[in-house]
Amino acid sequence: MIRECLINPRVGWRYIDSEIVAFNCENQQIVIWNETASLLWEKIAAGMDFNDLIEFLTNKYSLSNKRAKRDIITFLQEANSCGFIDYNNKELKIENQNDKDGENILLTIEMKAIENLIPFAVTFETTYVCNEKCIHCYIDHNQLSLSLSEIRHILNEIAAAGCLFVSFTGGEFFTRNDAMEIVEYASKLHFVIDILSNGTLITKSIADKLALHPVRRVQISLYGATPETHDLITNLTGSFKNTLNGINFLTKAGIKVEIAFPLMGINFHERHLVKNLARSLGCLLSPSHVITARNNGKRDTFQLRLNDEQLKLFLEDKELSALYAGRKPFQDHQFYFKFSDLADAAPCYSGFNSCAITPSGKVLPCNQLLYEIGDLKKNSFSKIWHNSPQIQYLRDLTISKLTKCSKCQLLTSCARCPGLALLEGGDLLELSPENCRISAINHSLKGGENYG
Repeated sequence: MIRECLINPRVGWRYIDSEIVAFNCENQQIVIWNETASLLWEKIAAGMDFNDLIEFLTNKYSLSNKRAKRDIITFLQEANSCGFIDYNNKELKIENQNDKDGENILLTIEMKAIENLIPFAVTFETTYVCNEKCIHCYIDHNQLSLSLSEIRHILNEIAAAGCLFVSFTGGEFFTRNDAMEIVEYASKLHFVIDILSNGTLITKSIADKLALHPVRRVQISLYGATPETHDLITNLTGSFKNTLNGINFLTKAGIKVEIAFPLMGINFHERHLVKNLARSLGCLLSPSHVITARNNGKRDTFQLRLNDEQLKLFLEDKELSALYAGRKPFQDHQFYFKFSDLADAAPCYSGFNSCAITPSGKVLPCNQLLYEIGDLKKNSFSKIWHNSPQIQYLRDLTISKLTKCSKCQLLTSCARCPGLALLEGGDLLELSPENCRISAINHSLKGGENYG
């Protein structure tokens, strides 16, 4: 007799419509349970044992005891084979199951969230305090941060709104003395947790504790393959060594690590060394060739950007550039959303199924688009998400309203970011010169006319 089944503590889940989406942070598998399976999952989470599940299903759907038992066993076999639940009893024979196509499932969820305006992914900047002083950092470190109780309240609100994926970042998240309390509370609300960090403050104890919660990944910033380059960028002696220590603690604890590698003129020569280092550490690599202006409007960071020749070398390096995980070109909007005319697509889908929260409680479409849509110290998240005039304005925008971009011959292959456009030119609807430069070089590499 199967007495009890327990949900893996490293699984996060949330309803989307009448179905539960569940993500296993141990093996990175994601599933969408149908309505019946979702009800069973909910009852298991509430502590029902096998016999109670049978009684529930027979009453809910007027099934025979035999049919209900068979359906429950089928569901438990599937959930157990993917590591979503554990049995305290091994009498039930578990059948193997083929791996699901996680990327396709995630894309399906993203599309559904956009269609239903569900904030499925939220970036939560919990602090702008940082122990590093990186030369390219764009944030204002003087902002006050929300208290632990305020963060808990906001987490309750975004969970109720349907958020599953929450990313804690900064500044440096682990400069907060209550960082692990935030993680523990998010875990109780069944979030899937991402953390963005420089890794220098991550100890073995912290890594081991993170491994007890549904932490999908920790993204660690690395600026070079040598202490000389990395520490020069962070302005913190010893940061390279401490970052590598943090990465090792995380990987040994079974936490997936992704190395974020911002490409600049000063570290471009180490790009292949960083790629090899990431591989040797057992980490994913996410390089980025986009360096933004500072949030206060200063553009001194532009001098750190790759020059045209370096940018060309990066873009024609198919192995490295394919790892870039930033914005996709506009033609992808047309493909995924089935627009017959690309001009009818939105310039950006931030604010449709995702948003960002600043350390002071301001709500932004994303942490790159500094266009305030609400203040959580004045209004609830639900009111902001559904009723903010600012967010409605963004949702009503179409590419046709980008008077210059919509007429550009490179539009379909351009990955224009409204956040960059706003920072660089002060206008959501105007050009983003950096995106124009990237698109022109990409076009020239394909043998097209140089529009730069």
